Amino acid sequence: GVTKFFRDPEAFEALASPEIMDSLFRSAEREGELRVWCAGCATGEEPYTLAIALEEERRKRNSTIEIKIFATDVHRQSLDYAGRGVYVEDALLEVNEDLKNRYFKDLGNGTWKVTSEIRQSVIFAYHNVIKSAPFTRMDLVTCRNLLIYFRPVAQKKAVSLFHFGLRTGGVLFLGPSETPGDLLDEFESIDTHWKIYR
Repeated sequence: GVTKFFRDPEAFEALASPEIMDSLFRSAEREGELRVWCAGCATGEEPYTLAIALEEERRKRNSTIEIKIFATDVHRQSLDYAGRGVYVEDALLEVNEDLKNRYFKDLGNGTWKVTSEIRQSVIFAYHNVIKSAPFTRMDLVTCRNLLIYFRPVAQKKAVSLFHFGLRTGGVLFLGPSETPGDLLDEFESIDTHWKIYR
């Protein structure tokens, strides 16, 4: 219940850097799709934010790749809420007017709905990051502000599954208080402050 669209805007600016986007889109162009796993997606603001950010980048590049975001959580009510794609105005405070008008429809009662274009790029699913098999061939895995609630053994298990799910050269995006821990040697740090790794 503490999330919103473009939470930590500077983190999304860091993710949108040419270095990261070039590598993500280079890999995706080869495969025809850009695959993202957003673990611990809660009520959906984070995966929709990623969908918007990547769609903006895709437009800039005149790319025809498909963006596919697997958004997972263990809380079924949150997944149901996310699937509807309807949010109160307060959740959109960090969204600039251009993006708001392009990717949301004003329902006229203080709520906004994500466009069908963005909604269709996100697949919501029940998934336990500790017990379930990881998604694979991912270009980007995001898991922000979930690992801090795990004990060290569970953190290590989750990060090892993210590592397994990423393609070689894929990007891992964690929360500002999180790191890959014992698996740090398996990653190259791209942004130490916003915890973005390759």
